[in-house]
Amino acid sequence: MPEGDTVFRAAAALHAALVGATIDAVAGSHPEVLRHGQRISGRIVTSVASTGKHLLVRFDNGWTLRTHLGMPGRWRIEAAGGPWSRTPGAARVVLEAGRVRAVCYAAPTVQIAPDHIVASAVAHLGVDATADHVDEGEALRRANALPEATTVSKAITDQSVVAGVGNVFKNEILFLERLHPGTPIGMLDTSQVVRLVGRAHRLLLANRTGPVRTTTGDPRRGRRHWVYGRDGRQCLRCGAAILSGWVAGRITYWCPRCQPEPVSS
Repeated sequence: MPEGDTVFRAAAALHAALVGATIDAVAGSHPEVLRHGQRISGRIVTSVASTGKHLLVRFDNGWTLRTHLGMPGRWRIEAAGGPWSRTPGAARVVLEAGRVRAVCYAAPTVQIAPDHIVASAVAHLGVDATADHVDEGEALRRANALPEATTVSKAITDQSVVAGVGNVFKNEILFLERLHPGTPIGMLDTSQVVRLVGRAHRLLLANRTGPVRTTTGDPRRGRRHWVYGRDGRQCLRCGAAILSGWVAGRITYWCPRCQPEPVSS
């Protein structure tokens, strides 16, 4: 599931493969490629970076390619010249540069536009949890602007507060902070919100470069996550059966013992 760590790794791989190279050809099935692909064909890639779940490829003519992978999207680097490794329709963007081909498969969001327009499209994003450093004060300010009834599940995945956190990390963050996913954000004090943001940053930072995503520190299958995808199995901390259900419109996992339901005062 692409979250901030996945996009960060994709950006790092594309940066190594494409920066300084000239794009020989642009193809793909996304309408944005058909409309504006010629704007980046023949141009030199100047940088590739991620911000939250968005990946930005910048060119020497002041244009940027932005992708958001959603649930199904993937970037792959392949050898140019051979057949695409998936069906052509799934290849939303194809960049050919010398012997390298970078293909974005199945991404729902693709934008090719001048830098300032792309900057406006991501201006709403909160602090980037995958960055080297996060401004916890800014994240706190944005969290405090949410309605008090907003659940912590929704708050921690609100990209305008903390960018890069998706459903997997949400579940793990809340478990580690011992917060029931249905807890209203208004019930948390300042220190709890700051710890929540700090936990998000540490988990995403720890998973930016690793080959296997793990929040427990154990890369073995079945032990990589504390609660995500483990409904009905024993909690790795206390032994209680992990529960699952829909919270704030997303499938959510929690330990009823480690994360008891909040009690209103």
